[in-house]
Amino acid sequence: MNTWSAKSKQLSKNHHRGGLASVELAMVLPVMLILILGTIEVCQRIFLRQSAVIVAYEGARTAVRSTSSNSDVLARCQAMLTQRRVNGAVVTVTPIDLLKQPSGTQIRVRVEVPWALNSPTRFVLQDQGTIAVDAYMLRE
Repeated sequence: MNTWSAKSKQLSKNHHRGGLASVELAMVLPVMLILILGTIEVCQRIFLRQSAVIVAYEGARTAVRSTSSNSDVLARCQAMLTQRRVNGAVVTVTPIDLLKQPSGTQIRVRVEVPWALNSPTRFVLQDQGTIAVDAYMLRE
């Protein structure tokens, strides 16, 4: 009888422990999920911004060549955007006609990437902003 009583007390003690673990999980799990999903979204934004910087820089490098036209720059930027799987980006090259620009002219390549079209998750950071990056170089 004594062993049955000891087993009964042990089972009762473990049963209460299981309830405590469930309460702890219910309190900690939402916080952990927000931290994990927030980290993923921040990393996605960092990748998207870095992609825009790289595309703008490479577009400017193409634009400064004396034989490059605006269509060459746009084609290079679009190829890089496709390669990096960036959707809905708008590339603007200033001045409009590169072939008529003399050496030493400042060239600007602007890349604007909408966040909403490039984020598979928007659980924590829900704004619908745009990432805009400019690259400036002088024409050769």
